Amino acid sequence: MNKSKSTKSSKSNNFKIVAAILVVFILIIAAIFSYVILQTPQKEKEPEQKEIDDRISPYCEQAIFVEIKRIRPKGVIEQMMDSGSLIKAINDWDINEKGFEYPLLSKIAGLEINGAAITALIKGRLPGKGWDVKPKFYYGTEIDGFDWDSGKVTFSTWDTGYIFNEFYQVVDEEQEESDVEIRIFEKGNKEPVESCKVIYDYRTGTWTGEDYFMDEDGYGHYNGTDYEFWFDIRQTDYDGDGIPYWTEVNVLGTNPKIDDRKLDHDNDNCSTAWEWKWGYDPFTWDNHTFLDPDNDGIQNVEEEYMYKWLANPYQPEMYIEADFSKDAPDLRPLGFIPYTIEMKPGKIIPINRPTITEVLYKGQEVVLFDETKAMLMERFNEHGITVHIDDGCMGGGGDTLDLLAPEVGIKPSDFVISGYYKKNFADERKGIFRYAVLVVRAGGYNYNMDYTGRYDTVVVSATDIFFDSGQLGHAKTPRAQRVAQAVSLLHELGHSCGFGYIHCGGVDNSTMKGAMEHWFDYRSAMNYQWYGCRYFDYSDGTHGENDCDDWGKLDVGFFQRSPGSYDLEGIDFAFDEPPINRR
Repeated sequence: MNKSKSTKSSKSNNFKIVAAILVVFILIIAAIFSYVILQTPQKEKEPEQKEIDDRISPYCEQAIFVEIKRIRPKGVIEQMMDSGSLIKAINDWDINEKGFEYPLLSKIAGLEINGAAITALIKGRLPGKGWDVKPKFYYGTEIDGFDWDSGKVTFSTWDTGYIFNEFYQVVDEEQEESDVEIRIFEKGNKEPVESCKVIYDYRTGTWTGEDYFMDEDGYGHYNGTDYEFWFDIRQTDYDGDGIPYWTEVNVLGTNPKIDDRKLDHDNDNCSTAWEWKWGYDPFTWDNHTFLDPDNDGIQNVEEEYMYKWLANPYQPEMYIEADFSKDAPDLRPLGFIPYTIEMKPGKIIPINRPTITEVLYKGQEVVLFDETKAMLMERFNEHGITVHIDDGCMGGGGDTLDLLAPEVGIKPSDFVISGYYKKNFADERKGIFRYAVLVVRAGGYNYNMDYTGRYDTVVVSATDIFFDSGQLGHAKTPRAQRVAQAVSLLHELGHSCGFGYIHCGGVDNSTMKGAMEHWFDYRSAMNYQWYGCRYFDYSDGTHGENDCDDWGKLDVGFFQRSPGSYDLEGIDFAFDEPPINRR
């Protein structure tokens, strides 16, 4: 055996043993060290304190702007319904019970005469007194004790529309807060009839007080007893995005020299400035194309699109575009006789008989009355819903449509209305606005005009041919016609809010024997009996066992959703048993 090889092998083994011992020793030392470190309380590292930049307006002169966007007086419904002593006296008659009749008239006619229907017939012929008097008012502001008012600019209207009038005042540099009061004055009254006091914070660009973020009537919306108004408060801002310097630097971390209205840092289709104003994190992605926190069918991306027109993502709104068919020509001077004879069943004896009927061309004017719009706004306002009607005031409505052909008859055909819908109702408004078509001669209808199955189109008549029909209690006077038009629109809008047969069998109930009596408790404009009495309201479900709670189940966003089974209901109904619906 070679001695040198044996020596090398021995040395190699000794080296391995020593190396193994060293590894074990190192592992033991490491374990002991780790144990000691873990058992020793560690002093937490203090977070790095960010230096606060307390400057408020370093790049521009500091000033405050108060903008009055829209003012709407209240009380129009009461004025229209109770104008004149005769109407007030008739309103006091007890027509709320099924058994209320007119004994003398009943005896003469030999029939049971419904008191509510006769009362509506009488009221439809009373001109009323004072219904056409509009409130006169002006507004003013007080900023840090300095008064500003529009005294010489007095409004005489039920709705100012979108005025966007603005006051501004220079304040001390680096001033942190301002006291702001917005006041509404009525002509001849030195004391305000409505006011709202807030404290504006120049650091955050927000305000608190009698109006504040997420309050019950909406941020920048004061819903008072006699008036409601919309407003905004902002300050001078170097980049013009409405986000104050202090907030951009110390809260958002955005550049105070770049307009964030044009930026979308989280790519969720809503701008940084809009998300900041409405409480969203501009750097966290939200599904704004789907989110609809107020369930009005207007998603957040659409809410931002409509922000100029007072859209609030937390307060339900109903936007309506109104277009009008051309006024009917008056052909009577040319020898045209505006009547024809048709075979129709009689009202008392249901046997066909010759009946004189008015025809289309009789010089009828198509108009949406100011009082009608104001009544709709007020009724929905009572339930926390803001109605906006664009009949030309918002740049999209007010189109003049081709006159319906005479052969169309009472109901405009679907293809005519679909033509209006495609040509005159802008695509970007579909899913935001309901489309209202006012025509010369028609009943009232709620149409499905969209391939998604949305019932977003309503059609109503806007001339005295319709108002003089028995369906609306023969609305002969200008006051009664305005009320009748409001009732007709309220009815059709109810369909677009989900009031169909499934909601209540009294909706659009027929004149079939027993139907009216059975659904008498359902006191709603959706019930033909009360509709014919020009009852301007939905029911709250408190009028009897056969009543339905319309307001409790009203779905403002229904117009954007396919009704599904609503269209299928009624196929297997027993029409002689409740719920009784039209065929």
